[in-house]
Amino acid sequence: MLFFLIALVLAVLGVGAYAYANTGAHDIALRDYHFTAVPDWLPVAVVTGVVLFIFLLQAIYASVRIRMLRRTSGTRPVSSQRQVPPINR
Repeated sequence: MLFFLIALVLAVLGVGAYAYANTGAHDIALRDYHFTAVPDWLPVAVVTGVVLFIFLLQAIYASVRIRMLRRTSGTRPVSSQRQVPPINR
């Protein structure tokens, strides 16, 4: 989650710098849709938001998976765990 926070801060700073440098607007046409006077920074902000959302979903999935693995590894009886061989020196 710390990496998500760092990525979020960097994305906000990057989009802010891009919006500061590009103050214009343009038209966007997607198939049957037409958007007029879209600020130049808006597509960058949307793509950044999508990437950060996917990153957040991956972090949540990883934390849930780690919790599930810890829960299942703690419920096995001690006798079924693999024995560690002694170290011969």
